[in-house]
Amino acid sequence: HIFLDKFRGSPNKAVATVELSHDMVNALARQIVKQKFEQRYPSGDVYDEFIRFLSGEQDSLMEISYTKQQQKQKQKQKAKSQDNDTMDVFDKKNQLTFAFKTDNYLDMSKNPNKDEARLTLSLPISVPIFEMQYYAEGCRKSIQVYPTIQFLYSHHIMGNYISEEVHRVGKGAADPQKFCADFVSTVFSRAASKDGMNGVDPDGFDSKVIFSYVKQHPQYTLVGIQPGVYVIGMKDQFNLHDCEAHPLHEILQYAADEVGFILFDKTNTKSVDEFGPYFFEQYLLLDALSKQEVAQNVITYYCKHKDKLQHCLDHYDEKQGKGFVCWRFLMNQSLLAEK
Repeated sequence: HIFLDKFRGSPNKAVATVELSHDMVNALARQIVKQKFEQRYPSGDVYDEFIRFLSGEQDSLMEISYTKQQQKQKQKQKAKSQDNDTMDVFDKKNQLTFAFKTDNYLDMSKNPNKDEARLTLSLPISVPIFEMQYYAEGCRKSIQVYPTIQFLYSHHIMGNYISEEVHRVGKGAADPQKFCADFVSTVFSRAASKDGMNGVDPDGFDSKVIFSYVKQHPQYTLVGIQPGVYVIGMKDQFNLHDCEAHPLHEILQYAADEVGFILFDKTNTKSVDEFGPYFFEQYLLLDALSKQEVAQNVITYYCKHKDKLQHCLDHYDEKQGKGFVCWRFLMNQSLLAEK
């Protein structure tokens, strides 16, 4: 019998050794129908164990998926939901349209300074896609993240970010130099107006996300411009060679990916309080956007053992790489130095 064959593989002895009678099969079938299509309450007997096993050995009595056909239906439904989310981003009202004319795009793409399409896609929109605030050392500080045009065409953003303001700003991309000058003026003045004293506990810390139009677990490259101002682009969009040809190359200070690997760094700083690959804000963003464990470690140490964290940095030679993603090497070198 199909039930017996399944039950024999259960690690639960009560389920694996059961002998099903005709009446028990009928009762079990009714219990399955209730669990699947109605509302079944725990019966306090062996049928709870049967249902639990058919649900995947979970501690709670979850929905049963006991046929391949039903599993396929669930996968199709999940894929359909994801497609709907993606189509929402690419809905016509959310599209930004750009056009370029070239006789030979292959030749143009070989020179980053002349590749107009690539250049335009790397331009940042001066409307923040993510904002968070944190309170540290008695000050309120704000972090804004701005997306590149290419990031708007990814499945990592929510469609309602592409507002009339974003459309209006995006139309200026036809003139990259002016577009970038307007971006710098706008975001720097916004950053200056966000920070300030707040009368909070000088030794306390707190943080909160104000808004986010970035979906969970995105793949991205994050570029730091100054404290509180960051640009988010597609994975590998800001490598060292592309940045040299970017109109904003002089203010692009460092870049990191969603795991925490540092792609390039012009700051050459090793401090949790100075802007760079070890700056505290970098790991607040890493935690908020990617939920990386190393970010949680840095936040915990910053709040409770800041001196020890900086002491470890002072003894780290960066031969294994930059950033706290090299957490194990960084901590080990500090211990060796103390010995």
